[in-house]
Amino acid sequence: MLHKNHQFDVIITGAGPAGATCALTLHGKGLKVALVDKSVFPRDKICGDAVSSVVRRVLNQINPDLAEQLMAFEPKASITQATVYSPSFHTLTVRFSKVGYCIPRLKFDNWLYEHAVNHPDITAISGVGVKSVATHETGVSVTLDNGETITGKVLVGCDGAHSIAAKQLANFKVDRKHYSGAVRQYYKNVANLDGQTLEIYLLEDYLPGYFWIFPLANQEANVGFGMLSETIANQKIDLKKSIQDIINKIPEVKERFKHAEAIDGIKGFGLPLGSKRYPISGNRYMLCGDAASLIDPWSGEGIETAMESGKFAGEQLLKQWASGDFSAKALAGYDERVYKKMWPKFRNHYYLQKLLSDRIPLINGLVRLANIPWINKRIAKLM
Repeated sequence: MLHKNHQFDVIITGAGPAGATCALTLHGKGLKVALVDKSVFPRDKICGDAVSSVVRRVLNQINPDLAEQLMAFEPKASITQATVYSPSFHTLTVRFSKVGYCIPRLKFDNWLYEHAVNHPDITAISGVGVKSVATHETGVSVTLDNGETITGKVLVGCDGAHSIAAKQLANFKVDRKHYSGAVRQYYKNVANLDGQTLEIYLLEDYLPGYFWIFPLANQEANVGFGMLSETIANQKIDLKKSIQDIINKIPEVKERFKHAEAIDGIKGFGLPLGSKRYPISGNRYMLCGDAASLIDPWSGEGIETAMESGKFAGEQLLKQWASGDFSAKALAGYDERVYKKMWPKFRNHYYLQKLLSDRIPLINGLVRLANIPWINKRIAKLM
């Protein structure tokens, strides 16, 4: 059974970074909020685990204490740069203007969730999934897998790549041209692991896509491989086999894993990319993070955009609360704000992805060109 109060002001489906950040934004505003998730935290989320400096900025804007606590969070790897390996194994290293982190999502999401639910206004409903959602003239209703229904005035859908809210309210469908698939596996004792560098490999036989080694604390690493879903489907690519082949057959990579040990099995996940604009709000609802297809088309980064969109959604709710107007027209300001902030980067990264694709000579040439000092400095300023 749920909390005996089934009536709320705001219902947030999904308690990952987007949902938790939205809940944090609503702390202390006098609103009764339900934060619903099918999992019981802590729970794993398949991801690259890169937490950019934008995350710290978003937390600081909500509550400076949260940003301070993130900086003190342990264990984490502090990330200062990224190294890209071209198909010819030329390297390009770019230093970031601000430090980011790598933190396993099992730990980061749980940390964020615990802060989100640590307030009397927030009711956590965990371990039960969402079966259906509906909006009507005066509110919203959410039917849970256990048959119970909760109601509210507005819904914020933060329920990930397979979002029930996105499918049932916004009629989202998977578009393989704007969707990626990826696999991830944790390792320890990867040789020559630089604890401050994200490593990205653009490998000749595995384009368009990339293999990554991201450092974690305690000499562990997040290792993965991702590719555009359209290519996966057309070429019938087995991502799990591909990552094993990369590790076991490519000499430059194989040597790194000679004495490495897998900590877990290979796990797959989908990434709805932000390379296509969608209506991400409507009558009495908004979509955030992966549910809104807000993953960077080039890097696959989704945590920072999830949290920023969750914050924007919370702020849009507070803006509309006095009037009680949660119509599609009133909430359209959320779409405008999200895309004003994110779309220029998404669009440029989508075109970059399309330009490079599997053009090996072009990739090799651009990596060498980007090593020219003044060009490298300009790239670094954009990071």
